[in-house]
Amino acid sequence: MGFDLVGVLDPSATHGPPWARSVLVLGYATLDEAYDYCLYIEVRGQRRWSKLAYEVLVARSARLALTLRDLGARAAPLTYEDSAAIIDLRRAAIAAGLGTLGKNELVVTRDFGPRVRWGAVFTDLRLVFDRPLDEYFCSSCSRCWSACPTGALGPAGLDRSRCLAEFAPDPTMVARQKRQVRQLTPFTRLQCAACITACPIGSRLAQTYWDGE
Repeated sequence: MGFDLVGVLDPSATHGPPWARSVLVLGYATLDEAYDYCLYIEVRGQRRWSKLAYEVLVARSARLALTLRDLGARAAPLTYEDSAAIIDLRRAAIAAGLGTLGKNELVVTRDFGPRVRWGAVFTDLRLVFDRPLDEYFCSSCSRCWSACPTGALGPAGLDRSRCLAEFAPDPTMVARQKRQVRQLTPFTRLQCAACITACPIGSRLAQTYWDGE
């Protein structure tokens, strides 16, 4: 289906459907900044939100679930309207052995660093569960802390109120986002990814992509 990483998780760690016996945790590498453009617009009083990375994940997860159904299994993809109440994708990816928690509070993978977005499919297939990695990628590095334009990252962790990538910003942060974040249209902005692009893990892959090699 085009995913770059996949792990299997015990569904007891989630609030998924009661019939699920396994969770497929799916990683999709996002090496192009276009994946981080976010659309926020109100139409007739209804707010619409869209981000290319998540649209791709939802579509491919749905295709995977349909394929599993065609093979006789029961399967349901995770949608993003209520995903936070069902599964913590960051913790799921770590528990499934796909990466470790980085100093940027994101999942850092072995090959792509934090340049990965996550999805999931619940299934009634009884699969072998994966285990967390026995390694840590950030022990001698704190580039993400230095790269953060607002000082939201540091030894104490992430201060979401100061994060330029905040999805539900207060009016002060909205004004700051308009000043400091690239706007493609009046309704479309590039979500801040300074702590992601600063990570040396995966940077060569990203550069190779840009160089067209």
